[in-house]
Amino acid sequence: MEKIAATRLPVGTCRPTFLPCEVQLRYTPFDIDLNEISQTDLATLREVSEGWYVEYKSEVTNPRSLAKSLSSFANRYGGWLILGVQEDPKDHTAASFPGVPNSDLTSILQQLRDAAKDLLQPTVPFFHHILTGPLADISLPSGRTIIVVRIPEGASTPYVHNDGHIYIRTGDSSSPVVANDRATIDQLHRKADERKTFLEDFIYRVPVVSKGEDSTTFIHLALCSDPFQVLGHWYSGSFTEFSEVMRTPPLPFDNIYTSQDGFVARQAEGTERWNRLFTWEFFRNCNSFVTLPQTSLEVPSFPLEGAISNLDQWSQYAHGEKFVANLTTDNLKYARVLNLNTLVSYINGIVIRHRSLASLAGIHGPFFLKARIDNTWRVVPFLDISEFISHTENFGIPVVQDSNLTAPSGKWPEGFITITEESLPPVENEFPLDGGAIKAWIAILQALGIPGDFLARHSRQIADLANRETERHRRRLAIPSAPPRRV
Repeated sequence: MEKIAATRLPVGTCRPTFLPCEVQLRYTPFDIDLNEISQTDLATLREVSEGWYVEYKSEVTNPRSLAKSLSSFANRYGGWLILGVQEDPKDHTAASFPGVPNSDLTSILQQLRDAAKDLLQPTVPFFHHILTGPLADISLPSGRTIIVVRIPEGASTPYVHNDGHIYIRTGDSSSPVVANDRATIDQLHRKADERKTFLEDFIYRVPVVSKGEDSTTFIHLALCSDPFQVLGHWYSGSFTEFSEVMRTPPLPFDNIYTSQDGFVARQAEGTERWNRLFTWEFFRNCNSFVTLPQTSLEVPSFPLEGAISNLDQWSQYAHGEKFVANLTTDNLKYARVLNLNTLVSYINGIVIRHRSLASLAGIHGPFFLKARIDNTWRVVPFLDISEFISHTENFGIPVVQDSNLTAPSGKWPEGFITITEESLPPVENEFPLDGGAIKAWIAILQALGIPGDFLARHSRQIADLANRETERHRRRLAIPSAPPRRV
């Protein structure tokens, strides 16, 4: 049995989320994040026995053994596999810290990756931290290394070893054991279903809107770094800290308040405040759900002789009058036209703002994004670049045939855009173009009828459009101009 009671809670967990509370009460031998573990923290393992949450290995023999350990933690409650530690045979605590040879480090890490990816179905995610000797507190000699591996509770249980068995942890065993009873296996399947349901409820939630907004096209963006809520991500900041971030140009929000599970920020000035508006919901589990209403451009009236009138709102666009003429040619004079010219700027700002909020909780990615577009039946997209006008003249103007769309299509993981951890450093009063935001924008435009190869061919023009619309947005909000930036 473990010498320390398993009611001690891990960093970043046991907080109120949307998941059942019993899966949140987890034990960790450390009171700090994985990458901050030091030799002093490792010394506490002399009082921690193997069992539900901890396993020691003094040496690494083969990937198959590692796969048993990885899957057994993922199938239960998550845990810690610590390589280079010799256990005490009496009470299974850490007796000594001989480490593994530095010369074997690359090979061992590769064995871990092979075990997780090639010997288990599905792949088990893990994180690792390396401490290299000499470390006096644990008598780790020079040339030797301790590898601390953290395995989150699995979201896609059961994880099956390639020997055909399902391994789990038990409280009175220092090694994985085979799950061979039907009740345990059924429980693993139910746990995976709960995780998937949580993710789908978050992504596909439909905010309530007023009757006057029934015909408005909304783009909803769901952003998260822990889709199945197994890593314990948590924002513990205050309302003041959140509001300071959300008031920052060039994407400032003026209406900010708390919700049951986090915070809400809206751009409400000069609008009907009871409408959905540009709304950002940020949850304590570090998920963001952002609603971006899309502006519809009114198609001008056309006298019988064909003269175009009422072009005021189109005159600000370099190719607006030409596009209106093409609408007439295609007999689309009553179309609902979506002004997508500002979309890249907004999505870019949303991705970078989410990075800023998550960083307050020590989370730096990767992030996962899914877009849903509501009320799209018979809408027409508009981009103010000459290449788009030429494209519509060659192939006709796209008219969306679906009422609701998702971008990308599909479920986890192929139905999500992965936004990498790397990010461009921010420039004062400017959001640099983020690669993840561009991927999201392209996915949305493809769903609205603009081919991906067209977007790829004209990426330079798209970037120029983004810069131009960002500057227009900045002038509208009276934000000082930033120096020119290469894209």
